Amino acid sequence: MADIGRPKRADRLMSVQRHNIADGTRWKVRWRQADGVMRARSFTSKQEAIAFDADVKARKYKGETLPRAHHETIAEAFDEWWRLRGSTKAPATQRTYLAAWNPHVRGRFDHHDIHELVSNPQLLDELAADMRERGVGNAAQRKVLVVLSAVLTAAVEWRRIPVNPVLAMHKPPGTRERIPHPFPPVVVERIRLRMTRRETKDPTGTRAMGDACLVSLLSYAGLRPGEALALTWGDIGTRAIAVDKSVSDGCEGPTKTGAVRSVPLAQPLATDMAEFRYALNAPSDDALVFAAADRDCWSRSDWNNWRNRVWNPTMSGLAQGEEALQRLATAVPYDCRASFVSLYLRAGHSPLEVAQWAGHSPAVMFKHYAHVIDELVGEPVLPVNEQIIRARVAVKQMSPGELDDLAAELLQRPKVGAGSGVDAMYSPHVAPDIPKDPPKTA
Repeated sequence: MADIGRPKRADRLMSVQRHNIADGTRWKVRWRQADGVMRARSFTSKQEAIAFDADVKARKYKGETLPRAHHETIAEAFDEWWRLRGSTKAPATQRTYLAAWNPHVRGRFDHHDIHELVSNPQLLDELAADMRERGVGNAAQRKVLVVLSAVLTAAVEWRRIPVNPVLAMHKPPGTRERIPHPFPPVVVERIRLRMTRRETKDPTGTRAMGDACLVSLLSYAGLRPGEALALTWGDIGTRAIAVDKSVSDGCEGPTKTGAVRSVPLAQPLATDMAEFRYALNAPSDDALVFAAADRDCWSRSDWNNWRNRVWNPTMSGLAQGEEALQRLATAVPYDCRASFVSLYLRAGHSPLEVAQWAGHSPAVMFKHYAHVIDELVGEPVLPVNEQIIRARVAVKQMSPGELDDLAAELLQRPKVGAGSGVDAMYSPHVAPDIPKDPPKTA
């Protein structure tokens, strides 16, 4: 009596049918779409077919979208993912994704069905082997897999495939993480001075002053380059800087983390910015601090030109002489952010507070800047303004050779109290006055 009204096993599996082909046995699942058209999908495993059949019936019962009947290639999946998700990324991210996808996947690997990757993950290893044979580096290989994983993750969320096989794949090792090496204020001030004395086509010197102010914002306010280029004069207050946007490829957007923050404004930096604004004939609050020739945001080529024509020659000039200064030749503007972190940690602020100002998570602060935090343990506390002023005094009073020796010593991060030039920079018992005589060449 217990079986009355219960369908027989053959009836329950009516939509799961066995059929034989040259390669062996297959199990076909058939179902009817909402438009009345019959669809089918073939599986090599009976268990997979039964599970898929149960999923189709559950979707019908819940009124959800039924799975697609046709096979979808990686190329088709990428095009749909790009239309819905990839095109919403930042312009720089889009370029990175396409630079990875087009030469290594498009036309070479994207003819495979996305279901093939699930049933035969070896294809992913074949893709990696092909890139290695062509001399593609580890970093580029990882970028390819990142994009492919994003496409397949979307396919899982859209119920095209059950799992993303890239997640379980053994990936090539990543590139070595760049360890931040803060520039001491003396080095920052030498960079600024060299930039202000650089020959330009601007007879007023305003352009050179702007170059120095950009370095000041990166080093003493900890802004990312895109955040500094997005600043308007209204964002710079009397005691803090509002950071709520960034520039990428000439387009304004949110900050890297999407968060809005307020950064303390050191008094020497406030003075620099006030003098620069005065030299520009007091632009309005909604004007960009660093505007391109058309008064719009810097484009990617504008930034590259600045790095190649202003930053790189300045750093190469400073890298001459002392062996400890050689690494300055390979430094990039982004390295200035580490100077901000070191500056405020030495002033006695907590790592969590500095992380918030820099736009970092606490985890990034304690991982990325762990060595900076450790080096400052037990060091005397010196206010930020005092650190910058002492550096400016040194650059004004010391000869180029003396500054080379001092900068080399500071870059090696010695402790205060060793009787060296470091004491003059960071000992709380030293209080130099700012000279009024014209500065010497640094």
